[in-house]
Amino acid sequence: MPLNRRSPPCRGWWNSPEANGPRRSETDLMSEQLRRDYEIGEEIGRGRFGVVHRCASRATGEPFAVKSVDRSALADGLDRALAELEPKLARLAGAGGANPGVVQVRAVYEDESWTHTVMDLCTGPDLLDWLRLRRGAPVPEPDAARVVAQLAEALAGCHRAGVVHRDVKPDNVLLDLDPAGEAPPRVRLADFGSAAWIGGGAGGEGAAEGLVGTPHYVAPEVVAGGEYGEKVDVWSAGVVAYALLSGGALPFGGETPAEVFAAVLRGSLRFPPALFAGVSPAAKDLMRRMMCRDASRRFSAEQVLRHPWIQSGGGAREKVVQPT
Repeated sequence: MPLNRRSPPCRGWWNSPEANGPRRSETDLMSEQLRRDYEIGEEIGRGRFGVVHRCASRATGEPFAVKSVDRSALADGLDRALAELEPKLARLAGAGGANPGVVQVRAVYEDESWTHTVMDLCTGPDLLDWLRLRRGAPVPEPDAARVVAQLAEALAGCHRAGVVHRDVKPDNVLLDLDPAGEAPPRVRLADFGSAAWIGGGAGGEGAAEGLVGTPHYVAPEVVAGGEYGEKVDVWSAGVVAYALLSGGALPFGGETPAEVFAAVLRGSLRFPPALFAGVSPAAKDLMRRMMCRDASRRFSAEQVLRHPWIQSGGGAREKVVQPT
């Protein structure tokens, strides 16, 4: 299954009249306080719940992005609840800057209908666009290992804070480019619109439930129903790793969401030689551990960081630390 388009989330919001964002002029309806603090610029993106504009602090001139969500346009109760939780959970996941792999929330403005969240402005494309620019060429293992390591580090921080992202996919992984072009891109996890609070930190006492996420990336326990924990994010990150190393292919496909869900439930992970002949056994081993159907045996984000493939920089370094 090639990664050739942006995948819609599991729930039905994208079929509603608001699927392409609020119809009214968001800039006209932005809160007065927000406009006093920030100069609002051009639209730079749209998501499941709202629209994103470039903005700049009137005090310092520093550039940011602002995501505006019209809560009154969300007819579904779950969508409204998630939209209200998003800035709170994003702030919690960012840990006040202690988790730099998460796009940081800088300010939140709310009125009767709208929520405006000011956040870091990332200077690069998202991971999906970056993959498309490669036109089917696989990402070299050292580069892929760097992306997976940064994503796992961001997820480990989220899980320690008791937050499960629930929609990890290339569309939601942004690249922050070094203006000087000297340092490699920094991975930033964005869009906490599907996130859940489970409390207790990684492996803690709480659990999430509900069919939330994107079909090709959701873990089997999400599709099966019932409660699940933070390791659903590790499964999704494993799918991202698979896409990187295969040049855009996805491990669990189908013509319809129902067919994709069935493939996910079977959890039969294969590495076609045509796509993976040049991929190292260590990389395949990590993906098997990340996409293990049995969540109790699946790696945590912390264990991903200790795997030999990550520790060796995808083979770029010789010294390896065995995972525990």
